Amino acid sequence: MDRNDVNQRGASAGANLVGRDDNSVNIMLSPDGQIGLLVKQLDREIHADELREQWIDELQFFEEPYAPDGVKGLEAKLTRCGRPDKIQMALRQKELFVKFLSKWSLYGAAQQLLALCLHRIQAEFDTHVHPHCGSVDGLEIDRIVAEKVVKAVVVEYGLGTFALNHGLVMGMTYWLADRCYVRWHAA
Repeated sequence: MDRNDVNQRGASAGANLVGRDDNSVNIMLSPDGQIGLLVKQLDREIHADELREQWIDELQFFEEPYAPDGVKGLEAKLTRCGRPDKIQMALRQKELFVKFLSKWSLYGAAQQLLALCLHRIQAEFDTHVHPHCGSVDGLEIDRIVAEKVVKAVVVEYGLGTFALNHGLVMGMTYWLADRCYVRWHAA
């Protein structure tokens, strides 16, 4: 019998039923992974009404602006790279994230999730986006941001109580830009 001729009619499993070659395992989304455990902890904190008054150090890191090139703020960064048409939507998405941050920063587990996510966005931006700034057009930069930053973060953090969407992740990116941790212009 050829290995492709196996009949699995009527078979059942505790997860996806796959005949062969399923390479879709995503350990990051596992409920027992770091993100999943923090989401469970967040659920417990919400249920117990456990609030936190101060930001954890990993989140506080982003409170102090950092402008090594002297270009300060989101609007200045978008103008500098020739993308002033992006300012209005960027401000709206940044505000969406600010509201999200205000809501969730009251919980310790949410602060840990936010810090992990913001540090991830900064790292992905520095690795995949900024090296291309100034050498490719805006459409290509948008494609790289969508694939390497936004999609990657939504896939990793898009579960449970703390589910992120594309607009929130773009808002986080713009919030980081406003604080000068990401930039679209060449150094």
